[in-house]
Amino acid sequence: MDRSQLRQWIEDALARHDRDAAERGETVANVTVDEIVDAVWGRLPLEVRREASRAQVQASLTVLTLRRGIVLAREDEGPRGLGHATAPSDEAV
Repeated sequence: MDRSQLRQWIEDALARHDRDAAERGETVANVTVDEIVDAVWGRLPLEVRREASRAQVQASLTVLTLRRGIVLAREDEGPRGLGHATAPSDEAV
């Protein structure tokens, strides 16, 4: 199984975990890495668990988390973003 295919399975398992927790009224804040890996691992199909190790799942979760963080940071920056020149505000004049 290639990494992109594994990440798709992991994204699906993570989304199901979040949905299940929300349905139970649980918050998913302040959870440990082990709890997240366990939750995702338990939601993966058996054939995926036979082909991938827990370390591979944890590594893929790390990459997915980093990618999401980058996307969220870019969205928070707005249209200016990093590396773009900014015009002085009218208030400074």
